[in-house]
Amino acid sequence: MATFTLVPTPAEDRFWRVFEGIRADVGAAIKSNCTYLAIYNLKGADEAIQAKISRYPELWTTVLYSLQTTFFIAFGRLFDKSGHALSVTKLVEMTIKNPEIFSRPALLRRKRFDCRIVGEDPEWLTDYIAKAWEPTDDDLKPLLKALAPHCDKFKQVYAPIRHEIYAHRSKKSEEEVYAHFGKTLIGDVEQILRFVHTLLVALRELAANGQKPDLTNFADYDAYVQKVVAEVEAFIRQLV
Repeated sequence: MATFTLVPTPAEDRFWRVFEGIRADVGAAIKSNCTYLAIYNLKGADEAIQAKISRYPELWTTVLYSLQTTFFIAFGRLFDKSGHALSVTKLVEMTIKNPEIFSRPALLRRKRFDCRIVGEDPEWLTDYIAKAWEPTDDDLKPLLKALAPHCDKFKQVYAPIRHEIYAHRSKKSEEEVYAHFGKTLIGDVEQILRFVHTLLVALRELAANGQKPDLTNFADYDAYVQKVVAEVEAFIRQLV
């Protein structure tokens, strides 16, 4: 019986470790944000749910505060540009600097491993690899440009909240600190999370299937959010 082993190059190993770290933070940010909003929306729209939550106000205050804190911690990590930290920007920069990870030979190696192919490449695989998108570093640079406005939005609006409320106790007055929340928009957060999630899906598909990144296909993000919201609603409705 053949033994199949896929040994990543040093660049691949580093890339995928960073990728998985970012993916975990994106997931935490999406789930905490969607759960927080789902609870608030359900409470406001359904008197029966409002009554359930009102029975245990301290518990639900803690739950909501925990969700909000988790969100800002995970959200902040995604855009942390300090030297030692991982971030979405650093992941994209790694992508641009290492186009060989997405080369046709690298894709062939992964496909042979995934399909447990021994011997010559089958015709379908040869055709598949020939049609795969093989980027240069210049081809990948638009990813960084597309990410830039989301980084700017985080820096302008959400970084002060993360730094002065959730990461540290600011010396500013409470009014000054909480004034930052007046600049936030639910739609902004959703756009940023949707983009970053879609970026990760695009990089995964590029590596796994040689597909050119499509940063306008939000189907995976939408399905993920719907699943989270449905689970929250199902859980809350079954509470006694």
